This record gives sequence, C-alpha cells and structure tokens, in this order.
Amino acid sequence: MSKILALWSTFRAVSTAFECMMRERGDFVVFHEPFGLSFYNSEERRNTNRYPDAEIKAENNYQATKQKLQEEAKQHQVFIKDMPYYISHLIKPEFVAEFENTFLIRDPAKMLLSLHYRWPDFTLEETGYESLYRYFMMAIDISGKIPVLIDAHDILNNPDLTIKAYCNAVGIPFIPEALSWEPKSRPEINQWENGLWHSSLSTSTGLRDRKHKEIYYGTVEDNDHLKQAYEYCLPYYQKLYEHRLRIK
Repeated sequence: MSKILALWSTFRAVSTAFECMMRERGDFVVFHEPFGLSFYNSEERRNTNRYPDAEIKAENNYQATKQKLQEEAKQHQVFIKDMPYYISHLIKPEFVAEFENTFLIRDPAKMLLSLHYRWPDFTLEETGYESLYRYFMMAIDISGKIPVLIDAHDILNNPDLTIKAYCNAVGIPFIPEALSWEPKSRPEINQWENGLWHSSLSTSTGLRDRKHKEIYYGTVEDNDHLKQAYEYCLPYYQKLYEHRLRIK
C-alpha cells in the first residue's frame, strides 16, 4: 500500500483548484475532503451548528473513512485534499504518520475575506490556522524534516513553476497539461450548500485562469470580526510561510 498523498489546507486557499489539477492528471484517485464528511455527515459529527439537516451516514465515520482510503491505496495512488480543522482531535502521531503530508497556505487577509463572504459568522476555530499549524508541527516531529508547503500566492501568480516544484518535492511527474481543463459541472466537489463554495470552478479553465482574483471582498479593516480573526491567524501564517517552497 502506498502512503496517501494529502494536501492539508484551510478554507478558501485555492485548494480545490489544486485538487482539480490532481484530477486532471489521471494518475491518482482523488478524494475531496473525505474527513469533512466525517465532521458534518457522520454519526461522529463534531459540528452540529453548520448543516444541521445533513444526512448522517455511518460510512462517513472517521475510522470508516480512513479504512476506505487505505483500501483504495492498496490498488491505486490516492490523493486527498482536506483540512486539519476537520480532524483536530486526531492530530496525533499514529494518524499523521499514515499520510504523505503536504500543505497549502494563503495570506489570511485574503482567505478571511473570502470565508467571511460565505460565512460572516465564522468562528476563530473555523479559520483553521491553529489546527493547520499544529498538524504541520506534528508532521515535522514524526518525519524529522520540513514537509512540502506551498503558498496560494505562488500558485496564482506562477502556477507552472509552483506545481512543478511541488511535483518534484513529492516525487511525482510534472504534467503541465493538467493545469488546464474544460469548464464543466463538478458534482464531486459539491458536497455542501449545492456547490456554492466552489461555484467559480464550473467556469474555470485551469490554474492559469486568474479571473477569480478580480473578486473584491473589501479589506480586513472593514469590521471588528475580521480584524480579530486576522490578528489571530497571522502569527500562524507567518510561521508556516517561513517553510514554504521557494519558487525560482
């Protein structure tokens, strides 16, 4: 069984666009936020405030989800895009060691504005930066080396070199054709709110498509909630940013 290649991120960090690129490659079986289903849609759900009417299924329980991924990894290369926020209680050596852990971060000044647009009542915990940082540090403790970490700014501004650097770092071929795709419906990523979280991806043509950068949500100075969240997230982001892959 191959280790499962995991990209851990926060909300609104261009991670789903990265996931689409991994699907375009064709050499991985890709899972979209499988532990998100455990978090919201399982008998063990840990958040009952969001999606209170979510369909509850035992097959989404945490252990069942992990076993499903492991079974798939016996036959195929597996990639997951997910969030440490969903598995905060599982950030322990025995869990973290089962994955080939990589990370994606984004400047909280931009990430928070996008999150606020969808969830104006988001909590500090939901920003995800504390759990992301804690997972990153656990991955260092286990492996004894700095995990692969990329920044969303580099993906948006230099997608080819950033993805190539990522592929080289994790030891998989760089497939430049995977950075482009045809606009299409993506039911595989529309788990919640009828796909509103990722509506722009249905018209996207790839990681080289920067139209979504034109969306203006204001600034974090616009209200006290955003300012408080920014002050909370920024130290975690800055510490993680020091370890990013340098894109040349």
